[in-house]
Amino acid sequence: SIKEVLPKPQINKIIQNRILEKNFVNDQNIKTTQYKKINNKDDLISNADLLPAMLKTATLGYDGKGQFKLNNLEDCKNISLSTDSEYILEKMVNLKKEISVIVTRFKKNEYEIYEPFENKHEDQILKVSKIPANISKEHFSQSIENAKKISEKLDYVGTLCVEFFIDEKDNLLVNEIAPRVHNSGHMTINSHNISQFENHIRAVCGLKKVNILKLYNAKMTNILGNEITKYKGKKLKGNEFFFDYLKKEVKEKRKMGHFTEINKIND
Repeated sequence: SIKEVLPKPQINKIIQNRILEKNFVNDQNIKTTQYKKINNKDDLISNADLLPAMLKTATLGYDGKGQFKLNNLEDCKNISLSTDSEYILEKMVNLKKEISVIVTRFKKNEYEIYEPFENKHEDQILKVSKIPANISKEHFSQSIENAKKISEKLDYVGTLCVEFFIDEKDNLLVNEIAPRVHNSGHMTINSHNISQFENHIRAVCGLKKVNILKLYNAKMTNILGNEITKYKGKKLKGNEFFFDYLKKEVKEKRKMGHFTEINKIND
């Protein structure tokens, strides 16, 4: 018999396009950054009220690729736009904190949700994630509710991540949706009884849902480029875990592995 592909491929039509993604999130009465669709340089200039802003290709691009910071009108006039690409202009946020929520949806109103991860980026690449996140109770609960609502409205089956900004005025804003297991959740291999990876397989294969249990507080550090050399052969403590992705080629800023440190929850 023919089996349904999960998560549903049509979900990607929304999530792989930053404009459609933000439209979808706003349609759920969930806040995002301010944004405008950009087709040409005239569009850029007429939306100068959003500056300073990030100009991004509407599709493709990750870890900062296909993204350009525009501070003023001069930057808008000088940038070269491809005639066959669609862009989105996103107003820069006075950033206080970045968090992510990973949810595994099994079926309607049936979820397992990990507590919010606090994230730090360097050059738009995730460098460090930790739990617990140093955030308010309101942001804790609201981010979880928003992630749950997004996964439900998408009729998503599997593991999904919603990335959030918290700005200096304490607004909680959706940055983007990642329809997959997520880098910030790699620590769940060691911090929880069920990892994000196992939960994804359980959901898409229709296996029994097991209540997740946090076993440890944790911090995960991405290992980029040549940093991998100092971890190879490193003597690890009992609460430290090193994951080498065994990539054949070392490239600058390429994710080569990660390092996780766990601690007792009351530490």
